Amino acid sequence: MILRPILVLVLCSICFCFPENIQVKMLTKSYFDVPVVGRVYLLQTTYLSNNRKNTTETTNVETRFFGFIAGLVSDLEDTTGTLVDDEGQVWDYNINDKEYWKPSNAIEEESENGDEKPRKIQFTIGSDGESSSDYNIISVSRIGNDKIETIHGFRTNKWTTTLEFSEFKWVIDEWSVEELSVLHLADSLNKQVLIRQGISDTLIAISKYGSGLSNNEMILGATNLDSIYQVHGIAQIPGEIIKGNVKKFEKGEDDPTVSFGIEMVELYVCLLYTSPSPRDATLSGVAGSAC
Repeated sequence: MILRPILVLVLCSICFCFPENIQVKMLTKSYFDVPVVGRVYLLQTTYLSNNRKNTTETTNVETRFFGFIAGLVSDLEDTTGTLVDDEGQVWDYNINDKEYWKPSNAIEEESENGDEKPRKIQFTIGSDGESSSDYNIISVSRIGNDKIETIHGFRTNKWTTTLEFSEFKWVIDEWSVEELSVLHLADSLNKQVLIRQGISDTLIAISKYGSGLSNNEMILGATNLDSIYQVHGIAQIPGEIIKGNVKKFEKGEDDPTVSFGIEMVELYVCLLYTSPSPRDATLSGVAGSAC
């Protein structure tokens, strides 16, 4: 009888203390086919712990010539990062230059006074010439494959979703796994950080890990996707999506005008320990880490 309350106390202490002592590490690889430039890769490592988030990014250009040009512009191929502390404050930094930048709002204030702003690669996915009539839906289909494909150690099933509109169509290939408890933990920690930052519920919903690309209205430029899938009898993809490739084809064209994708390379939980080292804070989250 004495052991039962002791066991309950131990379990409760584990439940409350566990999130404080661990962090999730997630490595993703994205690509974008940019007109003229070629394929651009983005490697992103995210560390998530209780009310804290640290993300580092490295950009690589596949084409040799533009890779050389990007090398001349140091910021483009540097490893940069964004740190969100436990108060919701955002800080940017450059590992190569060993520089910390002021919070984003301070940067915006300085830029208005003519000071230099950090350089970033930006481009749009959609076409400026598209009108609302171009988004009249014609057909929707989703095909699943029972064959198991192993991607970075994950056992996945492939799904292909096609959204055909009046003047173009999206073809989205996605690979899902049945269940990833670590991804659920990462999503909960990320949501915690976003709420502390004051991010809207709409953007938080879009930022959900594992939700895939075929449901992302912001990326595809379409609205009411859930209703569209429901009307056409398209079932939701089961499990968590860890890889997705998206291609956009203009009407009558065989080659895509837009192509991009993302995949999860690594995902695991590691121990978090207190360390005064600025290097640990930069490279492994806010505190030190066994990752």
